[in-house]
Order: sequence, then structure tokens, then C-alpha cells
Amino acid sequence: MRLALRPSAVALALSTAALALQQQPGQEVMSGSNGGRKGEASITGQNPLDDGFAAFMRDALERWRVPGLAVAVVDGEDTWAEGYGISSFPSTPVTPSTLFYTGSTTKAFTAAIVSLLIASGNFSSTPLPSPLSWQTPLSHLIREDFALGPEYDWPALHLTLEDALSHRTGFPRHDKALARRYGPDAHAGTVRDVARSLRFLPMAGEPRVRWRYCNVMFMVVSHAVQTLTGAWLGAALRERIWAPLGMNDTFLSVEQAIEEGREVAGGYYWDYLAEGDGRGFVEVPKASLELASGAGGVVSNVLDYARWVRCLVRGDGDENGCPVLPAEAHRELKAARIVLPPESRRGYDAPLAYALGWEVGTYKGHRFFTHSGGMEAYGAEVYFFPDLEYGVITFGNTPSTSNLLGLEATWKLINDKLGVPEEERFDWRGLGEETLDSKLKLPETAVEDLYPERADPPLPRALPLEDYVGVYSHPAYQIVTLQLTEENTTSATNSRPKRAGKRGELKAIRDDMEWQMTFEFIHVSGELWAVVIDMLNTPNMLNGQLARAEFVVGVKGTVDKLKMEFMEDGSEGVIAFDKVA
Repeated sequence: MRLALRPSAVALALSTAALALQQQPGQEVMSGSNGGRKGEASITGQNPLDDGFAAFMRDALERWRVPGLAVAVVDGEDTWAEGYGISSFPSTPVTPSTLFYTGSTTKAFTAAIVSLLIASGNFSSTPLPSPLSWQTPLSHLIREDFALGPEYDWPALHLTLEDALSHRTGFPRHDKALARRYGPDAHAGTVRDVARSLRFLPMAGEPRVRWRYCNVMFMVVSHAVQTLTGAWLGAALRERIWAPLGMNDTFLSVEQAIEEGREVAGGYYWDYLAEGDGRGFVEVPKASLELASGAGGVVSNVLDYARWVRCLVRGDGDENGCPVLPAEAHRELKAARIVLPPESRRGYDAPLAYALGWEVGTYKGHRFFTHSGGMEAYGAEVYFFPDLEYGVITFGNTPSTSNLLGLEATWKLINDKLGVPEEERFDWRGLGEETLDSKLKLPETAVEDLYPERADPPLPRALPLEDYVGVYSHPAYQIVTLQLTEENTTSATNSRPKRAGKRGELKAIRDDMEWQMTFEFIHVSGELWAVVIDMLNTPNMLNGQLARAEFVVGVKGTVDKLKMEFMEDGSEGVIAFDKVA
């Protein structure tokens, strides 16, 4: 459904007051618009979500093409929360109680539940019983399911919970291998199926050498937790973390949240590729989160996340002010395990490191923790500074641009809190605009980005184009079905007008995978192709990716294989698909 609305229609939406449904002891929730509050604690701080910030948000929502954003600020004993813009068109406003998909901010909860299992002393591993610890190998917890390829004997035996939760296993993302159906019976995918698929997936490097973000490993840990506890991960999180903190609006199932009467924001994307008056917000169906699980399955609101952030702030230091997590859990979750690449420095004092479900860094000498989250049509940002007893949470309802807006808003609040002069502030808006521009140009730059040194003029294909059409299969990545695509025509499934750059000659629609995507194959030279990947349900290139592809022609003069090298966060290894039809 296309909503051809001017951005100003979003900017004119009124901000709404925060209503705290359940208070964590000592937590105060205040409205950014009028200072109203519930609870008995005294207000000690100045309202950061004032009229000036509301004006900033009206402008920023319009600039970033985001329908709505919820913001919460934790400042000492005070919590300020506010909603800006539209939760669901035509006119439902965002409030602090509105639920959003929170994406990879889920990972901190997964690490936290593991910390509680370890601290309890009630869980052990096999074959030789020993107490559960961060150094427990995954193969000791899910022995039959955690098997890797024959060339990876050492990692199969030695990769630990700590390795998986700090992204240092050596495995790349492999998100495009996550399927909706598995096995001969085509049963709905589970985290166990994901764990068992690792035996068919290549590593991208040695373990414990380089940070490589990997959602799959958090799904593997989710399976391990469910195996240990005998309970669904969502139930374990509810019992051990969310209920004790009063996080009654946090769920690991969007279906459950809706059944219990919570308002979940609608998801949208802005159609940058449409022309003139055709531009507008397009609604995106709400996705199930079952397979995302402990990697990205949470839906929540900023009020509940403020409770979570306050717990983490209070648990920092010599005295544990949030015993929902024991002192050793607070320490372990925040201890840096591996350094991120140099480009992670951005506006910080130094490059970031990764702890367990959190990135950690310093800014102006203050230690902070952060994590972003992104789902198909949602974006989340979480930051907290323990020594300042300060944190900011933002949730929005578009892909990518919600994160860019969230970062700009978050760092305005942080810099205002610290009194950083304007000239010393990092240009988060400029970085976001650069990121947005490069994403939108990805189809135009794909060939040069992937093959800077290529034959000119290009070599011809070995076979007629029709001979490359067919079904290609891989045991983990499953099926890629290639079809012809005609120049200057629009696909009925992924409607988009002609764009700049060389058009693809082959296409695949991957609507049977967890992340539904389209692959567009652009011929480069000989049997080499560039592949432009976009999301099927949000086709505006903001979650776009690239891949290299090569067809292998056999001795009979027919295509035998399709080799693909997906390039999300760097090479994910070469995946060889057999042509089966």
C-alpha cells in the first residue's frame, strides 16, 4: 500500500506525553512536552526533551523520511520519554508506549540470560560434567547440532559461548542462508535448523583473530539456552529478566504482543525510486520473529528499555544497584573481548571494542556502551554512560533512516548533556547523508566496486543468456532460481521504475527465505557477474548489498554451477550452488 504523503505531513504530527504503565522502583517517567509525571520521586534534572528538541525532531523526521520516532532519556533517577510523528498511518501518533521491533539490541538480553545461567551454578556441560562458563564449548551443549565442515575440526571443538556472543568465531554473517522452511518435510525453520546448517557454511577467518558480525551465532546460542533450560527463550527472558525489571511491554514474539493488546508501530519505507508525486511511504507487512530469536527477535518500547538501561547503569561499579543481574554478570557482560575495525572510531575517542552483546568505547573520556538494531522496516539505537548515569534510547519505523535519525538525535542529547561546543561535535548528520547517498547509488557503482580491474572491452559470455536460466541449489543457502529480466521493464513482484546504471540481465526472487530479497545479475566479463541485492519488501536500496558471481561451464558445454561471494561486511566466502534444473 503506497501512501503518497508529503514529508511535512509527518513533521506536523503532534508529540505525545509519556505514560508509565509500570514503574521500576526508583524510576520516574516524565513527558518531554509538558513535564507531567507519575510516581513519587522528585525531579532532579532538567527536561532534555523540551520544545527546542521537539522542533529539531519535526525537522529531522522530514529530512530523514521517517514517519515516527520514540525517544527515552535516562538521567540519574529521572526518565524522560516522548513520541514524535506517526506510528501508523493515517494518524496514529507515536507515544512512549508504542512498541517497535528492536532488532539486534536483542543480543544484549541473550548474553544476559547466559550470564544468569552461569551465575546460578545449576547448569553444566557434557560429556564430562563441568559447570557452565563463558569458556564452555558450544559442542558440549548441543553436541549433535553443532558440527562444522571437515576443514574446521578445531573450531568445531573449541568455539565457546564467549566467542559466539562477541562475534569472534571467524564466521561471517551468512544471513542469506536463513530459510523459512527446512528439511524434506519443509517444516518451519527453528534455531536448531540454523545451528545444523553451519556444517555447510564457510568461515571467513581464524577464530579469535578478527571481529566479524554474525547473527547466526546468536541463534546458535539461543538454541543452546533452550536446550539447557528446556524452555522457549522468550519464556526464560520473561521469568529471569523482564518480569523482575517490570518490562511488561517486552516480547520475543510480535504475534504475542499483538494478542495481548499492545500497539506495534507500522513499518514503512520511503520510495526514493518513484518520481514526482508518486513518492511516499509504503507500508511493510509485519514480519514474524521466531527465527530471529536471540539475535534480533524482541519487540518493546522505550519505557521498558529505559528500565533495562537503568539496571545496567546501576549495576556498574563496586555496588550492584540492580541485583536482577549478579555483580559478576554485570562485569562480564561489559568486559571488552575483541577490537572492532579502525573505521568504528567515527566521533569517538578511539575505535570501539565488543563485549557480550554490547559495543564499548569512550567519548570525551567517558566510557559508554551501545548497540544498534535494524529489522526490515524498523531501526533502534541504545547508548548508556555508566559514570554519568545517563542513557538514550530511540526506536523508529523505517529501515536504515530510523537509525540515521536516531544517531543524530542521540548525539545531540549526549553532547548537550556534556556541554560539548558545536565546533567539537562529530557530524553525525553528514555521516548519515553520506551513507544514504552511497546506498542509493549502489546499483550504479556495483560493477566498479566489485571488479575495479576488469577486461575492457568485456569478454562475451560463453553461452546464450537463456542457458543460464534455471534452479541452483546449496544445502544451506537453499535455492536460487534465475529468470530472464528484460531491459526497461518493471517486475510485478518488486515494482520499481528504471534506475540509473547498467541493468541486470538475470534476476532471482528469494521470497522463501527469512530475509526476502531480490538478486539482480549484471554481466561484467566472460562468466563474471555483479549482483545487486535488495530487500523484496523494502526495495529502496537502503539495505542493499553486493555479491560477485561466476558461472562454471562444464565439459559438456552447459552450466554446472553458480559460485557466489556475498560481500556484506566483507567477503562471506564462496558459496557454490549446483544447477539442478
